[in-house]
Amino acid sequence: MDVLADRRIPLEVCPQSNVRTGALALQLRRPAATIEDHPLPALFRHGIPIVLSTDDPAMFHTTLAEEYEHAHRLGMTESELLRMAQMSFDFAFDRQHTRTTS
Repeated sequence: MDVLADRRIPLEVCPQSNVRTGALALQLRRPAATIEDHPLPALFRHGIPIVLSTDDPAMFHTTLAEEYEHAHRLGMTESELLRMAQMSFDFAFDRQHTRTTS
């Protein structure tokens, strides 16, 4: 987590997808996980840039607004949610963080 924060490496996080695919449960080494188990607030508060996303809205039955509602339910403040939304724009248009292939 320190490397991600120090180097300002953004993570695209899709909480509902993480729950529905079982990826969160696997990461937590549990048979099942709920949205309340998601580490999103801890990642954000550690200083890791987060871009909140939906993955595949039709497959995971979610919207970006619902993902922000989940983040709020996880205890993220309005100020944190606004900063996270701003990060989405900042990193979408930051050429330094675009992938390059060689």
